[in-house]
Amino acid sequence: MSDSSWIAVINPNAGGGRVAREWPILSNMLKDRGFSFEEMFTTHRYHAVELVIYALKRGFRSFISVGGDGTLHEIVNGIFYQKEVPVEEVTLAVLPAGSANDWTRMYRIPKDYDKAIETILEGRTVCQDVARIEYSQAGVRNSRYMVNAAGVGLDANICQRCNTAKNKGKSGDLAYVKAAFKALVGRTSNPTKVVVDGRSFFSGKMFSIAFGIGKYSGGGMMQVPDAVPDDGLVNVMVARKVSKLKFLLLFRQLFKGTIYGIKEVSHCSASKVRVISRRPDRVEIDGEVVGTTPITLEVLPKALRVVVGRDFK
Repeated sequence: MSDSSWIAVINPNAGGGRVAREWPILSNMLKDRGFSFEEMFTTHRYHAVELVIYALKRGFRSFISVGGDGTLHEIVNGIFYQKEVPVEEVTLAVLPAGSANDWTRMYRIPKDYDKAIETILEGRTVCQDVARIEYSQAGVRNSRYMVNAAGVGLDANICQRCNTAKNKGKSGDLAYVKAAFKALVGRTSNPTKVVVDGRSFFSGKMFSIAFGIGKYSGGGMMQVPDAVPDDGLVNVMVARKVSKLKFLLLFRQLFKGTIYGIKEVSHCSASKVRVISRRPDRVEIDGEVVGTTPITLEVLPKALRVVVGRDFK
């Protein structure tokens, strides 16, 4: 195997099954550019984690994620779960083919396949932060690695409903708005304490919390509009109890990046965060609902080398 060989980890179900239809075309586009790669297809949830660990054992060090943010999340966790290969030897690129593609939005990676392949061939890379998050799952402490964004409360409830809709073959902006509305109607604020870098940051009735290494989530929302992916910090946004009518009126602010102007919102940045809530609250990491509070988050500075778009500054 040559050093230049890549492994393409392909999720055929991404983008509502779009990848299954379009991969033959994409594959030929890569081959026509003289791109050297092997392909691996995921067949079930968390399969990408296993495939990445297996590929690393075989000597591969460069990966292309062909799918959405969920596929990327699994690949990153495969890279960090294994302990045989130093993470700094690994390079990760993404061909955006999911329904949201929030991570590639941050790095200005084009949606157009031809231009996205050009981006990978150009090979501009940066080292970005990754966060390790501990949470509860059926009473057991578990951990995941976050490459983009995470959330607690309303944020996670929206993800839960979105993922249910995706499993029924419904995706896109309208499905997201429907999921957000349903989650909003059923949400009650939860007494919560947020501790950042050892000091109390928030204590009270919490509506929603977002954490970001990347600034985009939920198909272009900016819950942490000032997030910087390589500053060694995670940006934290806490929304206090807010009337549901006011939330609906302010919903567009999430897409404008002006959420910090809302008086019920507090924000900060930190390298370590703890969240403790009176009753267990749902937790999502990179759009995947994983378990419940309490959580502990720790930033691993510049831990992962990724390929970025030419317009990313």
